[in-house]
Amino acid sequence: MKSLFACLSVVLLLNACTTTGTTNIPAVTPKSLSLSVDQSVKGQDFTWGGSVLSLKNLKDRSLLEVMAYPLDSNGQPDAGGTPLGRFLADYPGFLEPKEFSSGQLVTVTGPLLGYKDGKVGEADYRYPALQADQIKRWDVQPRHPDNKPRVHFGFGFGSGGYRNIGIGIGF
Repeated sequence: MKSLFACLSVVLLLNACTTTGTTNIPAVTPKSLSLSVDQSVKGQDFTWGGSVLSLKNLKDRSLLEVMAYPLDSNGQPDAGGTPLGRFLADYPGFLEPKEFSSGQLVTVTGPLLGYKDGKVGEADYRYPALQADQIKRWDVQPRHPDNKPRVHFGFGFGSGGYRNIGIGIGF
């Protein structure tokens, strides 16, 4: 019985030490919290994220139009949060449309290029634009309507002969 608890403790400890693979995203700074910036910070790095609205591949670069959302502590956009506005990510190269389709969550880091005038429907819109030095794509995982965490437990038993009984726990 002691070995069972020892094994269970090791499994839980290892599970607590795993990472999500987002170490390449810079820490969220106050500059990443608002799209309302003035021209005096042009050239400074920002980290913004959100949901891809559209992608235009041009001759030598790609433009992503993104609906911005607040970022969590890992730099991932919280698409369930309040939208912060739209921004453009100007990437120097080709982006695969299948990988950056509408709804794809991204976090973009790079210097502020300034503002670009555009249209949303027939309305004029002034987009803040970042040079996309780094783009992180996030797996889109559906959220439950009430946004409460879900916990599920499962138990399994097996036998390998006399006194060889295994117990498994799933989450």
